[in-house]
Amino acid sequence: MKYFIKVVLAESYKQHRNYFNNKMIYVSLFLWPLLSFLASYYSYKAFDLEESAISYINSGNILVFLLIGYMAMSFFRSVVQSAWRFSSERQSGTLEYIYLSPASRLAVLMGNALSSVFESSVVMLVFGILMIFYNRESLHANVVGLVVVMPIYVIMALLWGVFINACFLYSRDTDFLFTILEEPMEIFSGVKVPVMIFPGWAKLLSCIFPLTYALEALRQVTLNNSDLGTIKITVLISILIIVVLLAATLITIHIVEKHVRKTGNIILF
Repeated sequence: MKYFIKVVLAESYKQHRNYFNNKMIYVSLFLWPLLSFLASYYSYKAFDLEESAISYINSGNILVFLLIGYMAMSFFRSVVQSAWRFSSERQSGTLEYIYLSPASRLAVLMGNALSSVFESSVVMLVFGILMIFYNRESLHANVVGLVVVMPIYVIMALLWGVFINACFLYSRDTDFLFTILEEPMEIFSGVKVPVMIFPGWAKLLSCIFPLTYALEALRQVTLNNSDLGTIKITVLISILIIVVLLAATLITIHIVEKHVRKTGNIILF
């Protein structure tokens, strides 16, 4: 376990040196989500939210509702972007050296995802927390529920990133995943619009993304004072997703390593 953690930290530090060596990058990582958040917030201003059919949305807490969505989205978006960048290591030959080393493959992928999750989201996270604190009268939080949901959300985001990293190792043609998992995740996971008001086909698509369940649980415990009994189905689904993501990642790593041993080449597949 000690060696596993050492590999995770080493990979995180490497990615930090590669992609976060200029402080101006944090400005760009913050500016785009902020502009998107403001566009969504002022779009809601055109509607009378007091007549909303959704129990935890009203004119007083719409700012917090959207901030929770964009803060959560920044975590999941960052891990998709980290996988996209990580695929270049296969092309440049760095990955071959990693496979020649005794380093745990899972630890390398986790270190890459871990670095991106916190580095890419830290500015939006700080902004969101400050704004939520300023509008704390809009909160109706269940503290016990929040303590349980937050670790599940962080683990789910991290393992989603690890799985996407593994997918980008599997083939040189997985760049399309970046397109599929970027904007559609924001639209169908309920970041801007609650999933419960989607038509049936959109609700079906929203089930694909782990962010959907994380957001629903977070909003229920922070805006609706929901206890664990109320959100137990969402929590159980989230735990199941975590198990499935971990299993799928390990299977993908095994398939990749089997191919490497057979062909002796990690660049061309």
